[in-house]
Amino acid sequence: MMSAMPEIANGDVKLWYAERGQPGGLPVVMLHGLFFSRRLFERLADRLPSHRFLLLDLRGHGRSSRPADVGSYSWRLMASDVARLLDVLEVEQAVVGGLSLGADVTLAFAACHPGRLAGAIVEMPVLDAGRPTAERVFRPLSRLLGGLGESMRPVAAASGRLRRLRQPEVAAAADLLSLEPAAGSAMLRGLMDNQDDVRSGPAALAAGAVPTLVIAHRHDPMHPVDDARTVADAVPGARLEVVSSMAELRLRPGRYAEIIGGFLREIA
Repeated sequence: MMSAMPEIANGDVKLWYAERGQPGGLPVVMLHGLFFSRRLFERLADRLPSHRFLLLDLRGHGRSSRPADVGSYSWRLMASDVARLLDVLEVEQAVVGGLSLGADVTLAFAACHPGRLAGAIVEMPVLDAGRPTAERVFRPLSRLLGGLGESMRPVAAASGRLRRLRQPEVAAAADLLSLEPAAGSAMLRGLMDNQDDVRSGPAALAAGAVPTLVIAHRHDPMHPVDDARTVADAVPGARLEVVSSMAELRLRPGRYAEIIGGFLREIA
């Protein structure tokens, strides 16, 4: 059973990832939400040990590099981080999936690297219906983070002890505290400025006949069900699961593993 935490490089950016499960299992790359880390999916990977889970810290997150320049952040660059991971591990095709930020990176990966997807898991995507809320939240947040500068460094330093704990939920909270303001500000600006690759994702999934699971959460204006349905409707044969909230699946990890595991069994 793998549990390594190695480092790779994509240009000047260092990327950390963890491997869980069986080396010969179906490769499954899971991508976390904004300001979280790979630890968001540790419980899921532990409940599905027959697969080869690759849990990546996207650039700007977790133990990966956190550049503070806007040019280091785009959907295409984040998709290239996933492609680089697969290249280093000599994996030609994998299931790629993610939550929120990770869902949109999955869509960008489909658009930028067609042919490398054995399947896609798109949970809480942000497309046209959710974009107005995202703009209202993230544009001001980017300006706020840009003005905080060094003032958050003591908080980030203190979060290090929490991030070393084994409980994924505690580590996830520590991820938020570890945010580096300059990097966070640059990331938000870079990702909000151009979403063309994300918008092209559903059509790319359809063109490649990629098996696709879409998960939507009700009562979430930034991740509305309409955006999830846009993806599901675009991809023939896509499966759409609608749950009450993000908390439902995190508080019921068995149910989450049942949904993801059922989809993976159809592909393997």
